[in-house]
Amino acid sequence: MIENTIKEVELFEQMKHGEPVLFVTAIGYIIGITDIPDEIPHSVVKLKDVYINCVSASRVNRFSKGLTISVDQIIGFNVLSEEERLQTVTNWQVSMAPSIG
Repeated sequence: MIENTIKEVELFEQMKHGEPVLFVTAIGYIIGITDIPDEIPHSVVKLKDVYINCVSASRVNRFSKGLTISVDQIIGFNVLSEEERLQTVTNWQVSMAPSIG
């Protein structure tokens, strides 16, 4: 039997299936809806309707079909309300939009 790491256990204890989360990673910030499988180990997190704020590239990418993220790539995270998720994505898109002048 493969055991979960402490990081995996702590992460999955705080998340529920179907709730919005914000992940901090080396590439940028990631927002998505958790799609947590029942089987263990949880070495990856599956997300649906994903937005990535890639600060270094000054763009927001969307993965509507989802994305799988290795737990090792997650530096930090926060559980969001649906309202917070939508507002954050909107703020990202506005801040990355070219200015009209």
